[in-house]
Amino acid sequence: MIKIYQFSYLLTPIQFTENLSTLSGRNMGTSKEIDLKRSDAFFQNLIQSAVDAIIAADKTGKVIIFNDAAAEISGYSVEEALKSLDIRDVYPGEGAKEVMKKLRSDEYGNKGKLKTYQANITGKNGDIIPIRLNASIVYERDKEVATIGFFHDMREEIEMKKKLEKTQVQLLQAEKMSSLGKLAAGVAHQLNNPLGGISLFTKLILEEYELEEKVKDDLHRILKDTQRCSDIVKELLEFARQTSQFMKPCDINRAITRTLFLLENQALFQNIITEKDLNPNLPPVKADIQQLNHMFMNIILNAAQAMEGKGNLTLKTFLNPAKDHICIEIADTGPGIPKEIKSNIFEPFFTTKKEGKGTGL
Repeated sequence: MIKIYQFSYLLTPIQFTENLSTLSGRNMGTSKEIDLKRSDAFFQNLIQSAVDAIIAADKTGKVIIFNDAAAEISGYSVEEALKSLDIRDVYPGEGAKEVMKKLRSDEYGNKGKLKTYQANITGKNGDIIPIRLNASIVYERDKEVATIGFFHDMREEIEMKKKLEKTQVQLLQAEKMSSLGKLAAGVAHQLNNPLGGISLFTKLILEEYELEEKVKDDLHRILKDTQRCSDIVKELLEFARQTSQFMKPCDINRAITRTLFLLENQALFQNIITEKDLNPNLPPVKADIQQLNHMFMNIILNAAQAMEGKGNLTLKTFLNPAKDHICIEIADTGPGIPKEIKSNIFEPFFTTKKEGKGTGL
């Protein structure tokens, strides 16, 4: 009965006074006792059925109301909370004092009330739990006798917000990439003809005229730079996905092995130890084998350059646990990607290489 009277005390001080009189021995009619018990039972069920956590404490800080939702959020059982939990233990640090300070202030709504306040509470296991708090002071004859708070767990809401923000960023990035792809395709097509003309007429001059060696060197440099521009145009077209794709079942392990065979004899790989862990039971994958080879070559070359020609290169293929994807891992013992540029690594044209060494595509 004591707990029932505590519920009544916090919700209706007049009933609490009447209940105290009953405990003191005042003779009450049977009908009134039944009504009172029904009222107490109703309020108790109301509190226990609430979706949000409800926690109330007396002036000393002792928790006197703690519903099932509070138990679910905090990890404390209702029994241990009512027996030994202090409201100051619910908030981390000086959180309880801060809440009381705001409750007693006129700056956060009416005095004695605190609405939609963002705060943290501490779970039984020490986890910090973000909540939205609506709280009030319970008065009796203008004296503070208790506080009651309604705690809404915001973990799921915050997680959903993070996912939404991430999705928005991905959509913006996809839109940016689409626009850039169209622009790149247009620029590439416009550049192809003049580049072809520069290359053709430079070759004609070299073939048809007797020139000094210095002039020939300059013309060869023009040809070299023209070829470099042509390669960039080719990459732009591939980036814009304007090149044709030939999709057919491919052996991923064979593509990796073939790429390694072409690269391992280069001087850059002489002091690199290559380790392969390729699952022999991989199913074929429908893909453009030329683009796969191009991708593997770029990644492996980047790894070798990052290690400055000395270190370990590891290549691994395996089926993911659900067996609906093939996974490819390529790792090196280089310095890694600096934290400050990780957010830029998938941006077109972003590169840390020296000018002329890479396009960032």
